[in-house]
Amino acid sequence: MMKILISEWVPEACLAPYKGRYEFTYPDKEKGAFSYAEVYDMIEDYDAYFILDNEGDKKIIDKAKNLKVIANFGVGYNNIDWQYATEVGLPVVNTPTTVTEATAEHAVALIISTMRGVARYDREVRQGIWKSPNFSDIDCEVYGRTLGIMGFGRIGKMVCKKAQGLGMNVIYYDKFRAPKEVEKEYDVTYMSFDEVIENSDCITLHMPYIPENHHIINADTFRKMKKSAYLVNAARGAVVDEKALAEALKTREIKGAGLDVFEDEPNVSPELLELDNVTLTPHIASCTLKARMGMCAEALSGITGVLEGEKPYNVVNPEVLK
Repeated sequence: MMKILISEWVPEACLAPYKGRYEFTYPDKEKGAFSYAEVYDMIEDYDAYFILDNEGDKKIIDKAKNLKVIANFGVGYNNIDWQYATEVGLPVVNTPTTVTEATAEHAVALIISTMRGVARYDREVRQGIWKSPNFSDIDCEVYGRTLGIMGFGRIGKMVCKKAQGLGMNVIYYDKFRAPKEVEKEYDVTYMSFDEVIENSDCITLHMPYIPENHHIINADTFRKMKKSAYLVNAARGAVVDEKALAEALKTREIKGAGLDVFEDEPNVSPELLELDNVTLTPHIASCTLKARMGMCAEALSGITGVLEGEKPYNVVNPEVLK
């Protein structure tokens, strides 16, 4: 019976369809998660490794002599050395479809919360502060504003629909422009990267983290944005230069930001923690039970598909499947 190592506790319901066909090792609910060192000590005997909040680096891959597939609990997989995995012929699985709705909802929640100051007002009320100025531009309505979407994949498209439901105008940039019929379907306007930066009242990021996207949003970007503009990031932390963002927020180069992801998670830049014009959430955009159960099912479907000689749609390096 093939063995699957899972780095963190998962509900029994996720594993039930595979019991009797595979042997699972995972920590109990009280322990919560295996450490990197524990995974390293165990990994040699396993056919598959399902990662939740852990690493799949070269050291792990080299130790895992029997490993036939490695999977990540999420759309992104930069916590796995997927390039090295590809070199050695190891399939990498992700969960690209089941996070879409929840992540898009959270991105829109950040847009509204950030532009309307919801988190700031919550903090003030808890501190006994009651500020309700009659005439102030500290916040703005989302209706009629222009939302710039950076990355027009599944999540970007869903955010587009939800934002339009709020009365926002939507423009977008993607390295791979959508077909004309898709732009017509979504009633969205394509612009260059700089045009989206310069014309948006709020920019929301939905591109993957790849080397060319490292700090693609940086000090130069903030200088090009409207001083009244906002930035929302529910993609990957390292696409934004966090220090430059903190400076832009501090000097009011831009008006505000909403962040669900950070460069050095779970650590957040102290400068951001001190600012009142940024809304922070702990990488929980997909954190609904329905989404998380779906992610588990999608990952395990990909893992077992590979182990059974199939070619699952969610293998990110399908060229290794002969």
